[in-house]
Amino acid sequence: MIKKILLKIWRVLPLWLQIVLSRYIRPLFHVFAAAVIIDEQMKILLVKSTYNRFHPWGLPGGGLEYGEHPEEAVAREVWEETGLRVDVEKLIMIHTFRQDQVGMYYLCRITGGTFYPSDEVSEFAYFSLDNLPDVRMFDRDLLRRLYGILEHELA
Repeated sequence: MIKKILLKIWRVLPLWLQIVLSRYIRPLFHVFAAAVIIDEQMKILLVKSTYNRFHPWGLPGGGLEYGEHPEEAVAREVWEETGLRVDVEKLIMIHTFRQDQVGMYYLCRITGGTFYPSDEVSEFAYFSLDNLPDVRMFDRDLLRRLYGILEHELA
């Protein structure tokens, strides 16, 4: 219950304050893992965040817990956010956003579970690269890079 309230408060904070508070809450190096899930038509699964007021769509995933392996983190995050179980197939890309933030992107495959909305995610859908929903501009560029890598590897 408290998490749901805090996420609603977080949603209305300006971006600059979210950044400051994020650095206060997690002042050290931040590493996150995200799932890249592709369907048969090469559409990518995106989730709609409940706590992002602007550009709420993005890849499922989140920060690593202390001592957690990135592959465990991405499977845990997908499960917590969506109720879906995934197998992590391989690391596709590592991307540094700032000197203190690194994202690890894993190709994953859904193996079970049923989607249910969570405190963090209200819905999910598959999108083609030319029909993306409201994602941040740098996420749009990142998705293009991921598509390029996947098209090359899956060809």
